[in-house]
Amino acid sequence: MLILRWARTAIHRNWVWLLIVLCVSVVAGSMLQLRPEPAYTKATWIWNARILPAHTEEIVAFAKQNEINLIYVHVEPTTVSPQVYRDFIRTAKRASIQVEALGGDPNWALAANRGSIGDLVSWVKAFNHSAKPDERFQGIHVDIEPYLLAEWKKNQDAVVEQWMKNIVYLVAETKKDSDLLVGADLPFWIDSVIVPGEKEKVSNWMVERLDSITLMAYRNHAMGQNGIIDIVHRVVADADSRKSGSVVVGVNILESKEGANTSFHADGTAEMEKQLAILQEELAKNPSFAGSAIHDYESWLHASKREE
Repeated sequence: MLILRWARTAIHRNWVWLLIVLCVSVVAGSMLQLRPEPAYTKATWIWNARILPAHTEEIVAFAKQNEINLIYVHVEPTTVSPQVYRDFIRTAKRASIQVEALGGDPNWALAANRGSIGDLVSWVKAFNHSAKPDERFQGIHVDIEPYLLAEWKKNQDAVVEQWMKNIVYLVAETKKDSDLLVGADLPFWIDSVIVPGEKEKVSNWMVERLDSITLMAYRNHAMGQNGIIDIVHRVVADADSRKSGSVVVGVNILESKEGANTSFHADGTAEMEKQLAILQEELAKNPSFAGSAIHDYESWLHASKREE
């Protein structure tokens, strides 16, 4: 009888433990299913802000259709009024689309042109100060590209040093009394440029100082040799240990003279979206990966209309 009673007790305990394990598994599984997917950025550039007054509704509708949640809009104070920007930002934000002020020029890398950076920052801050909360820029995004300067070939180190100092200035002036984000477009090969006199990569230096970088990884295929992932993986991997959600990967649909493999112009929007989906799936494991950006809005729109 004692043996039988012991056996019954043991069986009972085993069933209790089994039920506990099953309950924990069900709860854990439910929590995993409820966990939201990462909110990736999907951005585009608008370089010609003069289209805003007549095309705001069309731009926002296109953005919603293509799941765009961030637009870099070029700031043109002499040709586009603050009211135009306010109206556009308000309409975009109603559709859950953030807007950042876009500016830049290769010469902005030089110390002599630091004032141009200051002018952009001052304009954006003054604009936001006078605008309602739903009419304000979320950040400042610069496209400087100093390697296009003749000085880059003559004395790269000197240009890099000035560029870095101007970035420090940009961040300091922007963050002073504001919560504006600061981002920059960078070439995918920026990790091959070294901080003068040091061993640090300029790519890592930028990641640590900017809220985000957008890599211009202009290729028309995600996988394989010289594909998007192949040319960005080093920058992304380096950024993983430095700042989460800091690297946006940009692709191009503007017709390019640099080779057919540098743009989706000939491939079309469906192929571009297919490759972006592969890119996102492959880089989802990287903490620094923040999403994608398509250059640029007008080229993307024209490509879409050609396919109708």
